Amino acid sequence: MPSLPPSSGSSGSSRVSLRLLRYFAATAETGSTTAAARLLNVSQPSISVAIRELEALFDDALFARDAGTKLALTRFGARKLAQARQILGAATAFEIDKRGEGDAGEVRIGVFRTLAPAYLPAVLRLARERYPRLAVRFVEGDLAQLEDWLHSGQIELALTYDVGLPAEIGREVLAELRPYGLVPAASKLARGKAAISLQALAREPLILIDLPHSREFLMAPFWQFGLQPEVRYRATSLELARSMVANGLGCALLITQVPASGQSASVVEKPILEETVRQPLVIAQAGTGQTRAAALLAECVREAVSETMAARAIPRKAGTAPARKLR
Repeated sequence: MPSLPPSSGSSGSSRVSLRLLRYFAATAETGSTTAAARLLNVSQPSISVAIRELEALFDDALFARDAGTKLALTRFGARKLAQARQILGAATAFEIDKRGEGDAGEVRIGVFRTLAPAYLPAVLRLARERYPRLAVRFVEGDLAQLEDWLHSGQIELALTYDVGLPAEIGREVLAELRPYGLVPAASKLARGKAAISLQALAREPLILIDLPHSREFLMAPFWQFGLQPEVRYRATSLELARSMVANGLGCALLITQVPASGQSASVVEKPILEETVRQPLVIAQAGTGQTRAAALLAECVREAVSETMAARAIPRKAGTAPARKLR
C-alpha cells in the first residue's frame, strides 16, 4: 500500500497510508465509524483503530468525543480532512492516468440551494455527456454551509454567490446578476415593459427568501434607499417563493433566475429601475490545488451557466431583464 512519510516531529515509526486516510475521510463524511465501515465494507474496529493511529501520529484529536452520537471534526480534524481529500484525489488521478482514463474520477460539488434548480441539472447533463466516467456527487446548502464544507474539505467546488466569502476561498466570477422584481401577472406592476422602482415594490407585501446571508442581501437594496417593506411571508426555496407570487400572495425581490423551461405565465420578472448592488455568481474552492476531476466539472459549470443564461435571453418575455454577459 503506498504510504507517506511521517509528519515532522513524530518519534514513532507509523506512516500515513492511503488506507488510513480513506478510513478517516469516510468517518468524517458519514459521522460514525460504524457507517464508515459499512461504506467501505470493512469491520468497525478497523476504522476505530485507524482513527486512533492517526491521532497518535499527529498527537491531536481528529474528532470531538463529546459531540453526541455523531462524530464531529475538531478544528484540527477539519484541516487534516481537507489535506486528506487532496492526497486521495491526487492518488486517484495518478491511478486513472496510469490506465489512460484522464477524464474519470470523483468530484464533490456544493450548490447554493436557490441556484441548484437553475443550473445543477445542466451541469450534471454536460458532465454525463462529456465525461461518462466522471462521478459527480453534489450537496445543496445555504451560503454559510457551503463555506464550512469548503473549509472542511467535504466539497471541492461550490457554485454560489460571493456573499461574505473570506479571502482564503478562491473564486472565479461567472456572471454578475442584478436583482429583479417578481410580481403576479395580474398585478398593476406587471403592466408594460418598463422597469419598476424599489419604492413601488416596497408598497406591496414582500415574500422574502429566508436563508443565512440571503435575507440580508435581498433586503439591502431597499435599505439602500431608505425603504422598509412589509415582509409578509418567508420562504426557504426559490420554487416556493415563485409559487406564492403566482398565487397573488405578494411580490419578491430575487437574484437567481430560473431557466426558460421553468418560467410561468402567472408571474412576471421586472427589472429594477434603480442602479443597485450586483451579485457575483462564482465557482468557489478552498486552497490552491485542483484535481483533474474538479477541473473537468468546473468546465461543465461554466458552460451550464452560459447555456442557461443564453436560453433565457432568446425567448425573453415582456418585462424580463436581459441576461448579463459572462466575465
